[in-house]
Amino acid sequence: MGLKDLYSPQFLTNLGTQLHQVAPTFDVTRFCQACLTEVWSDLKLMERRDVITTQMHAQLPASFSQAAAILRQVGPNFIGVAAVCLPNYVAVYGLDHWQVAMTTLAVLTKYSSAEFAIRPFLKRYPIATAQQMQAWAQSADADVRRLASEGMRPRLPWGTRLPQYMADPTPVLAVLHQLFFDKSDYVQKSVANNLNDISKDHPEMVIAFAQQYWGQTKSGDWILRRGLRTLFKHGNPDMLALLGYDITAAEKVTDVTLQPESDVAVIGGLTTVTYTVRAPETMPVYLGLNGSS
Repeated sequence: MGLKDLYSPQFLTNLGTQLHQVAPTFDVTRFCQACLTEVWSDLKLMERRDVITTQMHAQLPASFSQAAAILRQVGPNFIGVAAVCLPNYVAVYGLDHWQVAMTTLAVLTKYSSAEFAIRPFLKRYPIATAQQMQAWAQSADADVRRLASEGMRPRLPWGTRLPQYMADPTPVLAVLHQLFFDKSDYVQKSVANNLNDISKDHPEMVIAFAQQYWGQTKSGDWILRRGLRTLFKHGNPDMLALLGYDITAAEKVTDVTLQPESDVAVIGGLTTVTYTVRAPETMPVYLGLNGSS
């Protein structure tokens, strides 16, 4: 079963039924038929999500405030990837209703995720929404705190990029400073991935961030190692120095040999290369091979 099949006829029926229970005028049969057209089987995950969003809007109240209240009520019944169709409704139809949208996303992100849905608001209302992210970073709920980081990632996979943060990630780093000592693994992973995103455009800012926190806590060092992974692969000298590597030590490495498993490599396939090196036992050496040391 492909990921897109999470949006199955059963899911549509369940969603329509839950909406009907809160909004009795919502016609479940009409909703399912409007989604399950002849092209449904050819649609990808996000395309199916968008169809569902459109067909919900066709029957929910025209008032976004009223529609959002319904979404907040049915949200707890849907958990996981498929449930992103609910915050997506907010992203598409709530852009003119910032406060209601923020309230609704803070609820819905607890059951699926709103990192995609928050991005149109960061583009249209950059100051107000960035301030909201800073407030969410102080939330008692780990899912909401995670949204504060994940939603601001400049290069979020599957999400639209945020050019303003690729140009100047200062507002993002302000949130990451707040979340750096978070106790939730879920939040820590997002902070690390966000730092890795930023490092692709502003390595010096991420290195300065890492220098501020390196060695303070075990979880913090885990975040930084993961957040510095792209710079590690590129052999950034400042990053290597931070991690305790002496890049000049590579000159002392001797007896280097590389042996491929096969003399022929197939495009799209895998091959194994065995390597051996000899270096002083106490000397950390950065080899620059697939980001390994």
